[in-house]
Amino acid sequence: MNNNDTNDPSQKDESSNSGNSGSELSSIDDQNLTGSPLFKDRKSGLIIFGILQILMGLFCAMLIPLILLSQSVTPAGNSSTNVRMLVPALGMYSILAVLLVWLGTGSILARRWARALTLVLAWTWLVIGITSMIIMVIFRPFPVANAAPGQQVPPQMYLFFLVVMLGTMGCIYILLPGIFIWFYRSPHVKATCEYHDPHLRWTDRCPLPVLAISLMLGAGAFSMIFSASYGFVIPFFGILLKGVVGGILTLGITLLFAYLSWATYKLKIWAWWATLILYVAFGLSSMITFSRLGLMEFYREINLPEEQLRIIEQSGMIERMNMPVMIGVSGVVFIGYLFWIRKYFVSKSVPNVSS
Repeated sequence: MNNNDTNDPSQKDESSNSGNSGSELSSIDDQNLTGSPLFKDRKSGLIIFGILQILMGLFCAMLIPLILLSQSVTPAGNSSTNVRMLVPALGMYSILAVLLVWLGTGSILARRWARALTLVLAWTWLVIGITSMIIMVIFRPFPVANAAPGQQVPPQMYLFFLVVMLGTMGCIYILLPGIFIWFYRSPHVKATCEYHDPHLRWTDRCPLPVLAISLMLGAGAFSMIFSASYGFVIPFFGILLKGVVGGILTLGITLLFAYLSWATYKLKIWAWWATLILYVAFGLSSMITFSRLGLMEFYREINLPEEQLRIIEQSGMIERMNMPVMIGVSGVVFIGYLFWIRKYFVSKSVPNVSS
């Protein structure tokens, strides 16, 4: 394997590969004719990782009845639980269950699209995991760390809890996605999928870094549906819109996100500009709103149960969190990523096959 083969399409300029797609396909055809692939067949690994994904999907599916069961056994009149608040969690676990089983099945069958989508999911999973761990370390939203006034938590107990919590999160949110990235970005895994699935798939027609943004916009459009369970409360340049006005704005954002998801997949240059402007506008709107109102006001507007509000206030976590700064930092990272993938967008749609 040469040096170009060792780089994953999620980390290199895939536009240079569009001109080589014909030679790659002919190479695969030659391998099919001779029956002796020139790479290490990773079909067994694809099956193992596919089974692992299916098991993860089944675990997510099992969480759904457990969440509903926990609601059913809650004493009547307990304000700490609210069925309406469970809708986003139930939706998220349902989507993850279907997605992981689907990707696991595709991996077992050595499909190109399964490898591409698994890489996108694993990278997203890893970035979210790293961000979550940083937030956990800085803001310490732990029950042990946030004991009630007058209670003294032994330093040894807090240290033990911190090590266990961060160790568990590190395994789930960093180690596990890292293993998936390490395996699926292998040039041998890529070649194995191309060998067993020689036909071009929809994931091959868009560079993986751009595909990640396209899928993120699509997921954002779908997730806006769950805002109905919170009364369509949306931060809007210093105020919180809700009710009919919030619902109309939510519908507009949903349609816009869905359209931008399609347009970015098609590598439309105007879609890149629109995504950049939209994200800057949303970032500024959220920063201004949470600078004026604060996060607790948002929680009250979405009708979070009083007991949960009291727990959040007593924890002191809100005082340690600086939402405008957090939103600003995440915005800089996202905008930097947008500028990095700018090279894939052209004035006219040009076929661009990912490697």
